Amino acid sequence: MVEPILEVRNLELNYGRQKVVSDVSFQLFPGRVLALIGPNGAGKSSVMRLIAGLVRPEAGHLILRGEPVTSYTSVHQSAGFFIEAPDFYKNLDALQNLKLLKKIRKAEQPVSELLRVVGIEHAATKKVRKYSNGMKQRLGIAQALLGDPSILVLDEPFSGLDPEVKQFLMDVIKKLAGADNKAILVSSHQLSDMEILADDFILLSEGKVHASGKLSDYKNERHTVRFWFDSEPPAGLLERTAGGKMVQTDPWCWESRLNRRETTELVGQWSSAGCIPYEIEREDLLHSKYQEIIK
Repeated sequence: MVEPILEVRNLELNYGRQKVVSDVSFQLFPGRVLALIGPNGAGKSSVMRLIAGLVRPEAGHLILRGEPVTSYTSVHQSAGFFIEAPDFYKNLDALQNLKLLKKIRKAEQPVSELLRVVGIEHAATKKVRKYSNGMKQRLGIAQALLGDPSILVLDEPFSGLDPEVKQFLMDVIKKLAGADNKAILVSSHQLSDMEILADDFILLSEGKVHASGKLSDYKNERHTVRFWFDSEPPAGLLERTAGGKMVQTDPWCWESRLNRRETTELVGQWSSAGCIPYEIEREDLLHSKYQEIIK
């Protein structure tokens, strides 16, 4: 059985009289991505700051490789952090910034290799002040990788990125977890992306854990599915095979509750009968869990 590399146990944090994190616990495993999700003010960034030692908890503790953390030095030796859009020396280029950080952290790997991993090796000698937001995000992940950490903590790494850059970074994170066996904690508001990227999730609401688990455990759950048609479909066929109801006409939208297997089988059955939807809209698991706490 694979043991967690980092355990977060019963963390609590107050800002004055306001409790922002309350009894939060979870585990990070090698080779897996954990999505930390929740609305603004749910406590996501505060949890990451607690892990990094930027703030100290009122209660709770961390366990690293089976040993209670007594000094955050051990955490910083094992983890790389991308929190609150890391700042760089704007009049230095990417290589110079990383070499400076490399010296401070006493890291060993070539910084040019880190720039290649995040896809900005072509801009290695370009001053950071001339970087786009997407390039700064990539450089931020490169600095988090200094020292080849076994844990990555990434706070909103896809914020403000165009789809192409976002997909590139998602692929980088998948590879870092899969091929490099890193334990990765990622927070994001983009739930559909997290459902694709993550293996596990933890949903925070008002500083508390509302739901958590393995995404694979929910694959057989039924969720709302909407089928869109260019012309009016045979309602009798849809009702007989899928159940549900027509929720819109012209264009026509049939809504039902199905799991993924049922959806695939149903579309095949309808296609054989000449009834082919032009679009299928499935409610994401994380979106449905998110909706539970904002209703």
